[in-house]
Amino acid sequence: MVFSLALLVRLAFQAEIAGFHTPPRDDAELYDSIAVSLVHGGDYVDGEGFRSRRAPAFPILLTGVYGIFGHSWAAARVVQAILGAAACSILLAIGVSYLSTGTGLLAALACALSPSTIFWSGSLLSEPLCTLLTVASIGALVRSHGGLRPTVAWSALAALTALTRPNMGLVFLLGLAWILARGGKRSMQRALAAIFTFVLVLIPWTIRNHSVHGRFVPITTMGGVVLWQGNNPVVASTPELRGRSLPGDLTREDPDAAVGEAESDRRFFLKALGFMRERAADMPGLITWKIVRLWNPFPDLDSALQEWIATVTLLPVFGLFGIGLVMAWRNHDRRILPILIPILAVTLTGAIYWADARIRAPADPLILLVAAYGFESLLLRVRASHRAGRLLL
Repeated sequence: MVFSLALLVRLAFQAEIAGFHTPPRDDAELYDSIAVSLVHGGDYVDGEGFRSRRAPAFPILLTGVYGIFGHSWAAARVVQAILGAAACSILLAIGVSYLSTGTGLLAALACALSPSTIFWSGSLLSEPLCTLLTVASIGALVRSHGGLRPTVAWSALAALTALTRPNMGLVFLLGLAWILARGGKRSMQRALAAIFTFVLVLIPWTIRNHSVHGRFVPITTMGGVVLWQGNNPVVASTPELRGRSLPGDLTREDPDAAVGEAESDRRFFLKALGFMRERAADMPGLITWKIVRLWNPFPDLDSALQEWIATVTLLPVFGLFGIGLVMAWRNHDRRILPILIPILAVTLTGAIYWADARIRAPADPLILLVAAYGFESLLLRVRASHRAGRLLL
C-alpha cells in the first residue's frame, strides 16, 4: 500500500506539474546526453564533451531505459517514480523491523507524501536512484552485526551509492567506523570484507577512468571543480551566494577550465585549498552559511505556492527531527546512530563543498525516520503523563 501510494502520487506530480515529456534541463540534460550516446553505441561523454564529470550509475540506468523504450523521457520519469516508491517501501521495512511499527509506518507515509521527496522524481537527475541506494544501504547496515553477508551487501550498496553521487562515499566511511566502534566478534573481519567489496565494485570504473585520462580518477573529475565552486572569493564576498556555488558560466570562463578535464579538476582543487588556507578566518562563517542553506525551511522556488508548501512541510519535519535526536539522547537509544549516517554525510558534504536541498535529498527519508521516531517518543511521553495524572486522581 505504501509503495502504491508513493507511486501514484509521483506519477500524478509528473503528469500534472512536471510533465512527462518536458525536456530535461541543466544537469538532467547532461545525464540524458550520456545515455543517448551510449544507447547509440557511442562513448560515455556528456553534451559538454566531458567524459568523467558525471558519476556512472544513473546514466547507465538511463541507458537501459532508453534501450528498452527508446529515447523516452516519459519512460525515464516513470522509472524515477518507481525508484522513489521503492525507497519508501524500504524505509517502512527499516522502521518497522528496527525501531517500531508506528515509527516505520509514519515515516514511510511521510516519505510517500513529502513534497521534497516527490519533487525529484519529476527530473532526470540522480537523486531518486541515490536516495534508494542510500536507504537500502542503511537497511543492510543495521543488519550487519548478523554476519558477513549483510555486511557485504551494505558495502556493495554503499559503493553503488558512491557511483551515483561520489560525496555519498562518506556513507561507507562513516558506516565502517560504526561497525568498528560496535566491536563484537569478528568486527575486524567484517570491516575488511566491507573494504574489499567496496573497492571491488569501484575498481572497473576507476580502471576505465585511468584508460581515458591516464591518471588515477576514482569516480569523477568533478570533485575539485565543485570544491572551488563553493570555496572562492566571489562566493565569499557575495551575500546572496554564500553557502551556494559559483555560477557555472564563471567556472567555465576561468583559465584553469581550458586545460584537460582531469588536469582542470586538479587545478581547481588546489585553488580551492589555497583559498581555504588564505581565508581561514572566513571559513567558519562560510561553513555556517552552507549549513543554513542545507537545512533551510524557506527555499527559493519557482512560485510562491511552492515556497509555502515547502515551508509548511519542512518546519514540522525539522522540528520533530530535533525532538527525535533529543529523545534518543535521553533514552540512550543507540539504534538511531546508523540512521544518522547519511544525514551526517550530506551535512559534511554541505560544509565542505556547498549546500542546498538537492545535496540533502539522499538523506531526506532518514530525516523523516528520525522525525517519526521523535513524534512517537513524544506521543508516548504524553500518554505516560496522562496515565500518571489519572493514577493521582
